[in-house]
Amino acid sequence: MELYDENLILRIVYSLISILLVVGMSFADFNKTHATHPDWPGHARFHVVWQVLSYYPISIMNLFILWISIPDFYYPYQLYFWLFWYFTFLGTFIFTATLMPIYGGTLSDRGGRKPFLYTFGERLSIKPGKQKHLPFKINGQIKTYRFDENAHNMIAPTLIIIISTFVFLET
Repeated sequence: MELYDENLILRIVYSLISILLVVGMSFADFNKTHATHPDWPGHARFHVVWQVLSYYPISIMNLFILWISIPDFYYPYQLYFWLFWYFTFLGTFIFTATLMPIYGGTLSDRGGRKPFLYTFGERLSIKPGKQKHLPFKINGQIKTYRFDENAHNMIAPTLIIIISTFVFLET
């Protein structure tokens, strides 16, 4: 069996992440919390629409990279290219969030998306919704932390990618 065939599960996982990132961003940004937010300047709306639309051709390119077998090419390099793209995408998010004090950025605006609430020290509950409860306490106390939805939505696919890469990558 060739490496291309041995990496089928990984190609499926990476493909789903590529598609879900674009679809998720479209739902998150093409609504009243972003692209049609009444308090946003027109130029900011332009940039958010442009940003989201730019991910469509990138996602299509990623799918080609994952599913086209190039003869006489060491296939895992195609997977490594996809991983490079994903972690560059994630890195730019982290870099941009880190630089917010310099340019006055925020992860959400008034009337925007609501943060997730993580409560530590209560009975485990991670059902769909914005409230998550984890059974361990912080410094012996029950504490609740707000966690931005954008950051929250980057953690899950990143964990899936890291775990699936270590479990399924055949080289």
